[in-house]
Amino acid sequence: MRKLMKIGIVVLLVLVILIVSVFAIFALDLASYGATGSETLNPSGNSVGRALVVYDPGLSGAAKQDATRIANDLRTKGYTVDLAGVRSGTAGTKSGYEIIIAGGPIYFGQMASSIDGYLKTLPSNTKIGVFGSTGSSTFSQSDFNSTQKQVAADVKNSNVTIKMILDGNETNNCADLVTTLTE
Repeated sequence: MRKLMKIGIVVLLVLVILIVSVFAIFALDLASYGATGSETLNPSGNSVGRALVVYDPGLSGAAKQDATRIANDLRTKGYTVDLAGVRSGTAGTKSGYEIIIAGGPIYFGQMASSIDGYLKTLPSNTKIGVFGSTGSSTFSQSDFNSTQKQVAADVKNSNVTIKMILDGNETNNCADLVTTLTE
């Protein structure tokens, strides 16, 4: 009986540790602390302007891939693009850009906390794009509406465009966001 009780306590303890660990990863958004790099992408011809694309890679890295697609689309349209992790020095410099796009993963219908905080610091005289990588094709319209309301409350800018990037349709959604902001 005592042996069975000890095994039960150990199993319960392991489960509690696992649950707390998973919650900490999502709640603290630990992946964003590795997003300190940046690079500049130059257009093949004359530059029509400057753009900043900021990302939190998330646990899977899908948001960084989406940010890279967006940056390349902007470069193709003639922009000089700074692609930067949310914790980089480049991301902290928000002046001198015609377009700023920020995004990261969406966990449980909420934008990653690092991007949520970043959005609150953006200037009001710049075109702002926001993308959220869901990593799931089951992201519902209700989830989108909830996340969109959260983002709109964070960004004090009437020029904001929000695009959720669903698993399986990344390329089209990234291109749509860039087209909307560059028209």
